[in-house]
Amino acid sequence: MKNSLKNKKILITGINGFVGSALKNSLNSLGAMVFGISKSGRSNEQILKADILDYSTIDKFMRDSGIQICFHLASKALVEEGQHDPYQTFKVNVDGTLNILEIARKNKLEKVIIASTSHVYGKNKVPYVESYMLSPTRPYETSKACADIIAQSYAESFNIPVLIPRFVNIYGPGDLNFQRLIPKTIKSVLEESSPQMWGGTAVRDYLFIDDAIDAYLLLANAEIKKNDENGVFNFGGGSIISVEDLIKKIINLSGKKIEIKKVSDEREGEIDSQYVSFGKATKLLGWKSKVGLDEGLTRTIDWYKKNSVLSIKSNIQK
Repeated sequence: MKNSLKNKKILITGINGFVGSALKNSLNSLGAMVFGISKSGRSNEQILKADILDYSTIDKFMRDSGIQICFHLASKALVEEGQHDPYQTFKVNVDGTLNILEIARKNKLEKVIIASTSHVYGKNKVPYVESYMLSPTRPYETSKACADIIAQSYAESFNIPVLIPRFVNIYGPGDLNFQRLIPKTIKSVLEESSPQMWGGTAVRDYLFIDDAIDAYLLLANAEIKKNDENGVFNFGGGSIISVEDLIKKIINLSGKKIEIKKVSDEREGEIDSQYVSFGKATKLLGWKSKVGLDEGLTRTIDWYKKNSVLSIKSNIQK
């Protein structure tokens, strides 16, 4: 991978989150000057503690810091959050993205990378391809689809280089959000407790954190025309598996003898099958996932075993 990021002033919104933290470490190793925005932690010269909805504070910070590239990761990132508080999910995901895009327009940033999700494709035929019309239903997916469309509008209207990676479910060491399926299941299994399962027939794909970070770095380095299918790229692990089989795999890899506790049918509005084609990313970026599901889960389980994190309250602050 070429490195055009050395000494670049790069902002990560949601820098203290699972993906944001991993991205920060990789950018630092490449010699970038990394700045961040987070709702958690303390402010310093390079990290601003602020709400993504605070336009004026973020505008001043980005302008004073001379930001050249922005990774926008801060969001309400769970389907359940959208179901319980749809208003705030739309507010954060739509207005937060709009703030970043408008500041990028005013300050003529070199590139803006807006983190998205494969969920925006909704009930389209799998595997999802980038040319599909978006078909979301629930508030979380719809909020992300709205953000994508706004980003594409800014790219078209104001000549802003915007790239939109749409990821499947990202997992791996360091994820402290125990509301997500893989961390939640590993936590239950390592605590010798039966993991709970809603339904279990839904089929999904899972991408190891290292592969997701490679995708982000390739996008940051890439010379992609702004009008190339509106800058959208799918990224998936090719680890297509049902929820029930995934939970069984985690139990087996953990070496435990634990039964799954089925608590109800599938969640309301759940789509049976969601995964992507990532042929475009392979062709144009040379990207493909390197870590298979068994290896990724084993490395993740080992990390939780070695780190005293299971008692930590779920960390969903970004």
